[in-house]
Amino acid sequence: MWLDKTLSRILLALLIFVAGLILAVGIITKKFEVNLYDYRRQELKRISEVARNSIEPVIAQYRTGELSREAVLHKVRDRVRTMTYSDIFGANYVFMSSYQGVMLVQPFESGLEGSDQSQLTDAQGYPILLSLIEQARQGAGYVTYFYHPPGRAQPQQKVSYVVGIPELEAYIGTGMYVEDIQTSYQEFLIQLQGIFLFFFLLVMGAQYTLLQPLFSSYQLLIQAFDRFKRNSGEAPLLAAATYRQGSEAERLITGFNAMLAEMWAKNTAMLQAHAELTQSHEELTAGNEELIALYTELTAANELLRTSEERYRLAMEGVNDVIYDWDLRTNKIALSERWNNILGLSAVEGVDIRLGWETRIHPEDKVIREQAMADHFTGKTPFYAAEYRVRNQNGEYFWVLSRGKALLNGNGSVIRLAGSFTDINEHKRREAEIWRLAYRDPLTGLANRRLLTERLRSELLLAQNGQGSGTMLYLDLDNFKFVNDSCGHMQGDQLLIEVAGTLVQLVGEDHLVARLGGDEFVVLLTNISETTVVSQYAATLIKALSKEVNLCAHPFFLSVSIGIACYPRNGTEVDEILKNADTALYAAKNAGRNDYRFFENSMQENLIQKLKMERSLRTALSNEEFLLYFQPIVQLATGRVAGFEALLRWHNPHRGLIFPDKFIPLVEESGLIVPIGKWVIQAACAFARRLADMTVDQPIYVAVNVSVKQLACDDFVQVVKAALQAAVLPANRLEIEITETILMNSDCLASNIAKLKELKAIGVRIALDDFGTGYSSLTYLKQLPIDVVKIDKGFVDDLATSGNNVPLIGSIIALAHNLGLEVVAEGVETKEQCELLQIWRCDSIQGYLISRPVPEAEALRLVNKDNLA
Repeated sequence: MWLDKTLSRILLALLIFVAGLILAVGIITKKFEVNLYDYRRQELKRISEVARNSIEPVIAQYRTGELSREAVLHKVRDRVRTMTYSDIFGANYVFMSSYQGVMLVQPFESGLEGSDQSQLTDAQGYPILLSLIEQARQGAGYVTYFYHPPGRAQPQQKVSYVVGIPELEAYIGTGMYVEDIQTSYQEFLIQLQGIFLFFFLLVMGAQYTLLQPLFSSYQLLIQAFDRFKRNSGEAPLLAAATYRQGSEAERLITGFNAMLAEMWAKNTAMLQAHAELTQSHEELTAGNEELIALYTELTAANELLRTSEERYRLAMEGVNDVIYDWDLRTNKIALSERWNNILGLSAVEGVDIRLGWETRIHPEDKVIREQAMADHFTGKTPFYAAEYRVRNQNGEYFWVLSRGKALLNGNGSVIRLAGSFTDINEHKRREAEIWRLAYRDPLTGLANRRLLTERLRSELLLAQNGQGSGTMLYLDLDNFKFVNDSCGHMQGDQLLIEVAGTLVQLVGEDHLVARLGGDEFVVLLTNISETTVVSQYAATLIKALSKEVNLCAHPFFLSVSIGIACYPRNGTEVDEILKNADTALYAAKNAGRNDYRFFENSMQENLIQKLKMERSLRTALSNEEFLLYFQPIVQLATGRVAGFEALLRWHNPHRGLIFPDKFIPLVEESGLIVPIGKWVIQAACAFARRLADMTVDQPIYVAVNVSVKQLACDDFVQVVKAALQAAVLPANRLEIEITETILMNSDCLASNIAKLKELKAIGVRIALDDFGTGYSSLTYLKQLPIDVVKIDKGFVDDLATSGNNVPLIGSIIALAHNLGLEVVAEGVETKEQCELLQIWRCDSIQGYLISRPVPEAEALRLVNKDNLA
């Protein structure tokens, strides 16, 4: 093989070294390319930020009112025109454009200045300026597109970095072509490859020059060994004079010649000794053959004797079973010593009680053993075999398999039974464990889905044949997720174990209790389907499980919702029953939880309609089907508009305008409230910006209702700040409304309050909606960073009827004023309500008396009316 040659191994090692070097150079150059690209992107950012900082003094003059917007814009444009630069990637420049897409500065193509480039797209139809404007409105960022470089026919990928100038509604930026970076990288790579090739050839030449003498001496030695192997009678001495005296090659050849001469002399002596030994060996062989024959005969005789003596002992004790031989005529039994080990007995004890084997058999299993033995004795089975339990010396029962074969006399009567006992206790234990793993829930020990399915399938077969009926109760713990999130899964698992124990105790052994996973349980009532009886079962379960539990030093109110499906009335298949019970469970949860519902066919239709609406909702945002209506909030003292509440509407292309009560609960449940709520905040800020432009001296705010799910998001504060920044809107023009009941039921109240405080610190107004329907305590009001309380419509409705809540409204208003809070009354519909609220010094009102929620254009017209109250 070529690897057996020294030169080949040296060359292979050198090639491996070169390959490793090439790989290292490749990694380094690839890393260089990535770093070069990242460096260039950072350079764009640095240039844009330097340009932005250079015009900051001019912008500062605009903020202080020293210069008009036109004068500042003129100065900024002049300064930006001078910002061209050149580096190893070629000449470039800083450009400037307005948020409307008008090109303000273009140093290299000055003819474009003043033109509208808002519809400019790249070679692939990508909207270039619209993307730049979007990034600039967000503050700053990168945009990648394809554009024609000057003097080049093909469009090239370009990366730009822009920085917004909100005060001028404009932005500045600069860019680069990715091809320029790649060209520089290729030139560097070619130079590096040339250098590497030069040094590679230089190393190879040096290696050859230095190693050539050593290789030639190796070659001579190999040729000499080959000649010696073909003709061992010849001593192939080598000529050492060819190499420099004292060199390694010369020493190697000289040493080889000396070794060969010595070996030749020893070989001659060894041949002579071998001839003498051969003669002696032939003489000894003749005598040894006679001794071998005698030894063989003796060994065979001893082997037969040993086999005969040990065969019985091996049969009795060499196996892992107890071997027995039972003489039925004398009723005596002979057992192997394994008997003592298997029962935990000493040898003495074993001798005394061998005939007491039957007294150790479990009473419930004696019939099994006797029947199996009778079947064999009467010829029904060819062998006797039975599994039963036996009591050991410690009083514990374990499983054995007893097998045997009967011996008959000439009359056909059984006179003897011989066989074995096998310890199968571990096998039985494994069988039980396998069954438990297959059919039992590992946490609670209840039946799992597999056992429930098999049991239910059997019950349904009986029901189809008219032999019975039954009911499935599908249980789900309400708000169990709060327990896991607050106390951890170990506490949650402990709670599930306690619930399982309660269910088993209440339901009893006649019916099946199963856990499907998580906090879902099923109770299968066999032969019970009467509505009244099932209702009593469901009510009992709800009452037993509805209680306050203390976990991790916190109280939690535990409750359960139940969906009920009866068979065969509500289905004849396992999946059908499970699905219908689950549908009923969903209806119970929608009804307020901690309740039960029987399955009805209408539930399935409602569920299908709900799924259709959810699918439509998931595309509504991207299809721009949402819009905002605005209801004015009017100051009672002036009659002027103080603000607007933004209310979401959905204009479905097939169903028309859909009001919030039809889709907001589904939006909350599906989690779509987060992206839709983000859009609402952004759209409300944009509307507030238009209001601010119309009413410079009248600070009108826009209120947005926020779900606790939105508030719980980690980036909620950043979403609000980004919306304010994008709209260039003062923070006090936005109001966040939080419903007190939902907020206080949240499992992260402290975190939510901290977020509200952060928003209040930057000037955002915080309102407490539907005040009076929840906690409404002084301690509670002091905890929350609120500016406004909104009195719930239910209190206002009582004003027209002089209801019980009439004195309470005056107290609420006085309390809020004492705490320094504004008061807004919702749902005002009559003049009488308005007049009473004026008497109690309510700050503002909102309701149909003023206006219904209206589209944006109509809302803007309401701003200019003098007295709406």
